[in-house]
Amino acid sequence: MAPTRIRHLNNCPRCPVLGAEDIPGVEYFQALSLRFHIPIARELCRKSMLHRLERTALKSWLEGVHILSAHLYHLPPNLGPGIMVTLPSGLGRPVIDGNHRAARALHDGTEFLAYLLPEAESLELLRRSMGRAAADDRWSRLVNLEPQPDDEREGEER
Repeated sequence: MAPTRIRHLNNCPRCPVLGAEDIPGVEYFQALSLRFHIPIARELCRKSMLHRLERTALKSWLEGVHILSAHLYHLPPNLGPGIMVTLPSGLGRPVIDGNHRAARALHDGTEFLAYLLPEAESLELLRRSMGRAAADDRWSRLVNLEPQPDDEREGEER
């Protein structure tokens, strides 16, 4: 029997797999040794955490993220806000959900909104995503790091 060939909508590796719309998948964002479970992050978001990202900081963040430019216009325009976490010790606020939406907003000149999880909720998300022991180990290592001169926090000008 020949193996089934997986095909993505629009022939785009970032778009859904055709025929798998009803198969539940878990979406994660991986940054070095940190792994964030996106559905759990969505559960932790509250309306009061929503804010507009500054274009300068957003552009700086997106320079370090892999964006598939062909995928930008496959996204429906109403996908909603992204999600950011707050790392300890002023180490930054990475966008863990919505990077392609952010890139499209930057390209189109529109604003990009994101939920910003404070440190406590970011740690809770990490614990629920990776397990308490692994998350606490990674978090404690981050607490002991110092920000580098080129690190930017969202909303701060260079």
